[in-house]
Order: sequence, then C-alpha cells, then structure tokens
Amino acid sequence: MKQVSDPNTPIGEVLKAAGTGGVLVESGSKVRYAVLPLDDDLLDFLLEHNPRFIAECAEIRARMRNGRFKTHDEVRRLLGRPRGGKGK
Repeated sequence: MKQVSDPNTPIGEVLKAAGTGGVLVESGSKVRYAVLPLDDDLLDFLLEHNPRFIAECAEIRARMRNGRFKTHDEVRRLLGRPRGGKGK
C-alpha cells in the first residue's frame, strides 16, 4: 500500500496513488486513513442495501405506476437530442 503524507495533496493525485492496491493517507496529526478502490460488485451491494436508495427507487416505481414518467424519446426531445442525432 502506498502512502501520502502531505494533507494538501489534491484528491485526484490521492486517487491515482491508490490505484488498485489502495493508499494510506496521513493527516498532520498523524491520523491515518485508508483509501481503497471499490469494485462494481461492492458498489452494487452498497447501493442495493442503502435504505435511502431503496426508498427513492420505491418512490420512482410508484410515480411510474401512476403514469408520471417520460419515455426515453421524450427526454431526448426535451434535451434537444433527437434519436439518431448528436443534438445541438
């Protein structure tokens, strides 16, 4: 695991340093934080078990059942991107 000891290191550099193996970030007070990469399976698991995300999905499903939704083509037209075109 790599180590980043400068607390002013830009977050982009910290994430690059983390790579696939992670990085240990050390603050000025010598407190350490591990920054670890997350794979798609773990992200899916975390989302699927997040109560706020689950509730929001339930609300969206209810709106869809009540007919309050827009089709993909309607959204494309609203955004000025007709099917097959690149938009404005």
